[in-house]
Amino acid sequence: MFEYIENSNVILDEIGSENPFHFSDIMKIEYNIEENIFNKKRSVLNLDLKTKFSKKPQVMLSKFKFNNVSELSLKEVTNINVYDRLIIKDMRNEPIDWPSDKRYHVHDDSGYGENDGYNYINFYCESIEAIGLEEFPYGDF
Repeated sequence: MFEYIENSNVILDEIGSENPFHFSDIMKIEYNIEENIFNKKRSVLNLDLKTKFSKKPQVMLSKFKFNNVSELSLKEVTNINVYDRLIIKDMRNEPIDWPSDKRYHVHDDSGYGENDGYNYINFYCESIEAIGLEEFPYGDF
């Protein structure tokens, strides 16, 4: 997954190579339309993923930004478990020509295999950036 993510070192370097981890839940979904001074618009999806570690009880929040998002589908959103990872497929490797704004197909695992649909979230995007890693902000309720 991280081979497709720009600036992934901001997360991977802080976690360290000796610290196995996985994503368990999408904790925040934020969809925005950004516009520049030339009135050009792009859609942005920010996702915060709960990050758990195999060797220690610490929990972190990994933050990602997906640029020029299209065909965003959310299904039965109550609690979004991603069961280890988001699946990112580089559409340049496909036999048909995909437009550049649909470079990556991103979805969670349906439970029936990587190429068999999605469970909660599905979309295309032009690029993906790692924003950072933070302490998990447990709520006080």
